[in-house]
Amino acid sequence: MTSIILWLFFYVNFVLVGMTFAFLFKKRKLIGYHLGMNLAMTPAGIISIATGLILIYHFPYHFTEITIFTTIIGISIGVLFGALVEYQTVIMGITSGVMSGIMAPMIGDMANHSLLLIGFSQVIVFILMGMLCYSLRS
Repeated sequence: MTSIILWLFFYVNFVLVGMTFAFLFKKRKLIGYHLGMNLAMTPAGIISIATGLILIYHFPYHFTEITIFTTIIGISIGVLFGALVEYQTVIMGITSGVMSGIMAPMIGDMANHSLLLIGFSQVIVFILMGMLCYSLRS
């Protein structure tokens, strides 16, 4: 039962990223440079951390592959959200994705595959994505 819930969180994270990006894409003309930096760094960081925690829980002996996979996910999300503004925000998104993608499996492994940590990261994902959308109210 636990693994089904965690896989559900895994997929919901990417649906949430898609919905957040679609919302922000419609309002991209309102995004300034400072907000753009936050928009590039926040989703790349938190989604790669949440993904790394979930994957290291399911596949504890595939540390290298999970690290590479979560880093690629973080970079992709950083590029996606950074491209809403300009190239400098793309670089910040890539940097945030790389750091979080490398760090997440280490945190998950050192926390002994803690479900409490995964739940906490999921709560943070939902809060931060909501705050990103709320920051563009007009």
